[in-house]
Amino acid sequence: MSLNKKKYSIKIAIAGQAGTGKSTLISTKKTGSFNMGSKMTIGVDFVILEVNHNNKTFQFLVYDLGGQKRFQFLHDSYIKGAKASIILYDLTRINTFDSIPKWISLLTHENPQIPILICGSKKDLVQYEDIKKFEYKWFEFISKIPEKCNIIGHIFTSSKTMEGLDSIFYTLADYLNLSLGSLISKKI
Repeated sequence: MSLNKKKYSIKIAIAGQAGTGKSTLISTKKTGSFNMGSKMTIGVDFVILEVNHNNKTFQFLVYDLGGQKRFQFLHDSYIKGAKASIILYDLTRINTFDSIPKWISLLTHENPQIPILICGSKKDLVQYEDIKKFEYKWFEFISKIPEKCNIIGHIFTSSKTMEGLDSIFYTLADYLNLSLGSLISKKI
């Protein structure tokens, strides 16, 4: 690692229905190992994830928004100032995919142009045919989203196998680096 390597601090929010694996994804990315015993997020949780990508260090300040309705009154204050977001849905529960518009609305209420990366979790628990169904559903869904929504991609992931975890944060880093340039955040 070069001594002149820049380090960028970026606030992001991760949202989605309860039980989609948000906390597990963050924990697995941070520790490098899967922990099946993740507990439900009460309100909001906060984690710092450091990601090295393209000779830059991105320090993601991740706000994990609890998915239960009783905590949603807290979300606006934690979304404020976020430079990007992730919406996670569970590939084993179709209703979590169907709730994506609700989460988009919540995230864009505070920042209409917030970059949103949509991720299907628990890929290890579904078959290839199920993935194909979600791909079809995704293309149908994205064609109905207003152009003003800043959806930057769609990734299938598994915290258990770690498939797609790096891709999530590399996609965010690449997008933020390109779109925000020198305004990405202050150098720390």
